[in-house]
Amino acid sequence: MYNQSSMSLEYVFHGFKLIFRPGIRLYALIPIFINLILFILLASVLRHYFTDFLAWFDKQIPHWLQWLNILLKLFFWLIILLVWTYTFTFFANLLSAPFNGLLAEQVELYLLGKTETNPIKPLALLKDIPRSLGRQFRYLGYFLPRAFLILCLFFLPGGQLLVPPLWFIFNAWTMAIQYLDYPMDNHKVSFADMKQQLGAQRLTSLGFGASIVLLTMIPLVNLLVMPAAVAGATQLWLRNFKP
Repeated sequence: MYNQSSMSLEYVFHGFKLIFRPGIRLYALIPIFINLILFILLASVLRHYFTDFLAWFDKQIPHWLQWLNILLKLFFWLIILLVWTYTFTFFANLLSAPFNGLLAEQVELYLLGKTETNPIKPLALLKDIPRSLGRQFRYLGYFLPRAFLILCLFFLPGGQLLVPPLWFIFNAWTMAIQYLDYPMDNHKVSFADMKQQLGAQRLTSLGFGASIVLLTMIPLVNLLVMPAAVAGATQLWLRNFKP
């Protein structure tokens, strides 16, 4: 298990190197730019509303309970960080889906030693948007019911202890699905077949997804995680999954 997880982590870090290679940079810059704009917008909204919430919360806690105030603030910051992380990741992938597919295609050409590149064609991208969005909503339909069931455990006696590890493992699994979907979708692998292939190499898939989850929670680094994860997933697909 350690070797498989370690190798999966290497694919993610190799992805950071790949996105700056000639012939790939342009295709990575567009998702990075989308991430940057989205990061600024979400951070501004978070700063505005959460600052107001903390000011209101301070007035509700008596002075002699200030020690509890500090603990609760830390808890709220953790919750906000998690919610912000997954909100950012979802919308970033939704908006960047057509470009991520093109990025995966270019990375594959590079890794196979092919010199040709596919120029970005606006009309072709527009035609590809419905299919890309459909695939993203197919992923969302898989994610939401299972996420809801895990979160329901929080309200059961003793379930609070199970939610954090289950939530992390589940998100590692769905991150693997999210990013390996790009190279597989380029090769017309159905969503069901993709899940089956990932399930056959579950430890490798979980190790790859866990690496992405951890890096996505680091501010600023998460601006580069998405294209790096697409590049790393493409290399992982070529070495471990492609027939």
